[in-house]
Amino acid sequence: MIEVKDLDGREMNRFYGRQLIEPLKGYAARRGFRTVALGGLALGDDGNVWGFMDAKPGHRLKALYRYTLKLLAWASENGVNEIRVTRDRGIDTSERLLKRSGFEPYGEADGHEIWIWRNKNG
Repeated sequence: MIEVKDLDGREMNRFYGRQLIEPLKGYAARRGFRTVALGGLALGDDGNVWGFMDAKPGHRLKALYRYTLKLLAWASENGVNEIRVTRDRGIDTSERLLKRSGFEPYGEADGHEIWIWRNKNG
């Protein structure tokens, strides 16, 4: 059974095996004592808010869209005006998820496709 909980820096460190920045807000999906997926929002070195999600091989979460919407609602309520993400072209459903969530293509940087969400309430 998968349990979803709030994400913190310790959880990110366990998942990636190294120290990363502290998330602004996020969620971790755990199966037993193992984190199998996580996603959230973090402030980038460039001053922009960046969204991220990652899963261990073999784990696809049906609740991914629902938690994406929860993060966007949190962002809207907390005055986040824009969120940028890089789209993984290797995941065939990533474009559909981003479009359904209100993201739009924004450009490219370092060979990565960048998408942006803009707060309609901001």
